[in-house]
Amino acid sequence: MNIFLRSSCIVLILGLMWQFPAYSQNGSTVSESKMIPEVLAKQFHDLSKNNTSDLVYLQTSKNIYETEEDVWFKGYVLDAQFFLPSGNSKILFVQLIEDKTDKVVWEKKYEIESGFVNGHLFLDSNLAEGTYTLAAYSSFSYTRNSKEFYALKKLEVLKSISRKEIFKPVKKDITLHFNVFPEGGKLVHGIENTLAFKAVDSNGLPIDVSGSLYENNKPLLDLKSIHAGMGSFVFTPDADKKYHILLTSPASGGKFSLGEIYRSGKTLQLAGQTKETLIFKVSQSAALKEETVYLRTQVRGIVYSIAVGLLKKELIIKVPLKDIPQGIAEVTLFSENSVPEAERLVYVNPDQKLNINAQLDKNSYETREKATLKIKVTDQNGQPAAAHLGLSVYDKLYQNKGDAKNIFTHYLLSTQLKGNIYDPAYYFNTQNKNRHQALNLLLLTQGWRSYVWEESNLREKVKTVIPIVSDELKAKISLRKNNAKTTEAPPQGIKVFSADEHKGSDIVLADEAGVFFITPDHLRKGQGGYTYLKLMTPQESKYHIDIKDFSFEEINRERKIKTVLYPIPALLNKKTEDLQLIGDRPDINKLNEVLITSKKKIIFRDKFIGKLDSLAKIKPSTDYVCENGILNCPKHPPYPNYKFINTTNNRQFSEAELLVMFNIAAIKGFYGKKVFYEPIYDLITINDPTADYRNTLYWKPDLITNEQGEATVSFFCSDINTSYLGNIEGVSGDGLLGTENFEFLVKKK
Repeated sequence: MNIFLRSSCIVLILGLMWQFPAYSQNGSTVSESKMIPEVLAKQFHDLSKNNTSDLVYLQTSKNIYETEEDVWFKGYVLDAQFFLPSGNSKILFVQLIEDKTDKVVWEKKYEIESGFVNGHLFLDSNLAEGTYTLAAYSSFSYTRNSKEFYALKKLEVLKSISRKEIFKPVKKDITLHFNVFPEGGKLVHGIENTLAFKAVDSNGLPIDVSGSLYENNKPLLDLKSIHAGMGSFVFTPDADKKYHILLTSPASGGKFSLGEIYRSGKTLQLAGQTKETLIFKVSQSAALKEETVYLRTQVRGIVYSIAVGLLKKELIIKVPLKDIPQGIAEVTLFSENSVPEAERLVYVNPDQKLNINAQLDKNSYETREKATLKIKVTDQNGQPAAAHLGLSVYDKLYQNKGDAKNIFTHYLLSTQLKGNIYDPAYYFNTQNKNRHQALNLLLLTQGWRSYVWEESNLREKVKTVIPIVSDELKAKISLRKNNAKTTEAPPQGIKVFSADEHKGSDIVLADEAGVFFITPDHLRKGQGGYTYLKLMTPQESKYHIDIKDFSFEEINRERKIKTVLYPIPALLNKKTEDLQLIGDRPDINKLNEVLITSKKKIIFRDKFIGKLDSLAKIKPSTDYVCENGILNCPKHPPYPNYKFINTTNNRQFSEAELLVMFNIAAIKGFYGKKVFYEPIYDLITINDPTADYRNTLYWKPDLITNEQGEATVSFFCSDINTSYLGNIEGVSGDGLLGTENFEFLVKKK
């Protein structure tokens, strides 16, 4: 064990606390009554393990779409603690919502396969231009206890790209919100401490400020924000003096208080940070007695270390970062009675990620030329990593520069902190030299109470973890109306099948109450169409299958009361982009399609419904006219002397009528899969006069690297000669995240 000493010693205890004994400075075992570190760790782990949940991220083929295009997306369903592909949920419920009207324009179920979803949806020509939200829900990610919702992607939908708008910036207002945040949680008399501050408007947009700290109405020091309205300064407060901050820019005229200054207490300061170590200074008032204190470090509900030391006046504690994953760490100082005294959020191990290297065989290409891309993925140690990647290559014109969301910002910031974050991509861009300092300020000003893995937040979540949607749909075998006195025994067997006979059938047994469940396996049978259920009884059975799927109704009811959190876009200098298009572009960037029109309404049926329709036309009619001349009168059942009418030869049955007629129930299966269109140009087809106006050249949501961390793909350029962007995102089997972008040019021959 390493001992770090300043005015007194501390001992660092690593690992799962209840598996290792604590030691004093001379190496002797601490008595069991002093095994507080083990208790602190075990209690916290027991709390966090009861919060099993998933986090969903959506990667799309681009940010901006035109109507009559397909939106290609990849869903990542990862375990919330370790970011491993999750097997908890099997169904991803997906909606497309128009932001302006809050109207759902698309909703379907997609199959989650080993933690990933390969999906698409079509943008109808009738859709209005504007911003749309692509939202995803699963049984382990969408619960009633959670007040925030993160699993969404903003899309801009246009009729034509010629009127492209980069983004719609949030309008700034003149309302100034200025707040101060003492490091560790409080200011203590006579102890030097860091005070962070943040200035934003009512929309959360940052306001750059400068001003002075006043002590007894006399200027003490100057202050100035350094990033996104945030900044900090160090000073030693005096409880016998009065302090306030006065801003000179913008000149608000108001005085901002520093809050309470405690006459005695303990403080926690981050004194230094390296790639290997966090260095903390723990201080307490001179009048307080010396006592044993504990410093706990946890990331996403897992305790990675607890340091134990004797605090007199000051104590330096070093926390090694080895084996701690990248992300936000919560460091909590406990007294000898296990009472939390101070807390602090720190971002650790930013280099623990997937390093994705994408290398094209050329820097520029001719139209319709073949491009080859080699991908190499390594971990932070340079070792090859097998990863599940999503790759998109598209026209740069379809990039929304205002969207700051990617797989890093989603999993490592947005889903970890309550509240919207302004331009989170800034903190992961290596070109920003002050990004680490800025990220430290973000965590200081966001406050540890906003950390979703903070203990009080975990306790609140564990009380009411109630899923909103389920992977299984409850169904029941019920008596038909007017059959209450039947003596017919209720059936228990149900045959589950689809129109595709090659997928086979299943037999499901209901319980004594007639209840059974439709599973994801059953929905897979009906993928792209319907899953059918038929009672294993004579056709004229007095029982039928009752299915009511309220999944999306429950989703809509709940989402109206949740807070939607999406990164606030960075303020750009331009609101619109001058379209200096290179070469030839079509007025409409869509594939030509053949539209079939008819004066008669065409009913599209799968093979099974078509078969039922054929059987119905040769089935004896059951239509009748009662004594009052009413067809199929519900008040007068068909007595023997009533006239039966043969309508089967000249009547078109609806799907609903056919299902009722043959006592069969149907439910929509998973939304069908579609293959992304990729042309192949050779010596003959390269001269095809048909224009190729594809703006998305390549989409590969299931690109998996080999054991050497390598993968190679090829694609053909289109006739649009312009700049193209490539975007790669993904996750490894160890929970490491990665992203990479590349750019190239296509020139006309």
